[in-house]
Amino acid sequence: MQQMYVPPLTKVNKAILIGYVAVFLITQIGQMMSFPIGSYLALSNMGGFHPLNLFQIFVHPFVDHQLMSVVFNGLILWFIGSELEVKWGRTFYLKFLGVSAYSAGVVFILLSLLGVTKIGSALYGLSGVNLALLVAYGIIYSERTMIFMFLFPMKAKYFCMLLAGIEVFMAITSRSFNSAWGHIIAMTVGFGYVKYHSLKAQGLGVKNIYENHKSHQARKKRGNLRLVKTDEEKANPEDPKYWQ
Repeated sequence: MQQMYVPPLTKVNKAILIGYVAVFLITQIGQMMSFPIGSYLALSNMGGFHPLNLFQIFVHPFVDHQLMSVVFNGLILWFIGSELEVKWGRTFYLKFLGVSAYSAGVVFILLSLLGVTKIGSALYGLSGVNLALLVAYGIIYSERTMIFMFLFPMKAKYFCMLLAGIEVFMAITSRSFNSAWGHIIAMTVGFGYVKYHSLKAQGLGVKNIYENHKSHQARKKRGNLRLVKTDEEKANPEDPKYWQ
């Protein structure tokens, strides 16, 4: 039986997890003492813009109220985030986390100012960031196998599509801005950020996205077949002599 690969926990993710668990414990202690500190740390709609929102927008990703949510988010950050950080490097990884986490917070504040979000609604947790990480993982390691609900193996790209579909369904069936919309914003921004830098690395820009997609589809239609011809007298025995 093949053993599951567990990437080493990086220093960045270790620091994030320590802060995440520490804030969770503080909110739980506050609840036991009948002091709802979590409501002051989560990014909340207080009826327009409030000075406290400036503080909340930075700390709200570290806030959570359920132990299982902390456990699952922590494992995803460890397993998926650590592998992506090793591949990307610390600087790019931190930028990706920041863009994914705080884009949803900025949109939430703007919608609060426009009166779209319900007064009293709040945005918090690492779920949006982790979903953005999963989307990036699905782009980079699209053919790897992941286990949905620990039972159903599927390729990473389909796994991420399924998660995105669930979030979209939860968002469109809600009556106001909720955490699902925040997750969709984080995933969309994370996807755009990775795609933009991928094109930039190829010397392309946003205007080349459509042309890049068309050329990729054309290559898929042509397939990978090619005929290899060899000179029997001078042929290297290791050279291919067949269709591949």
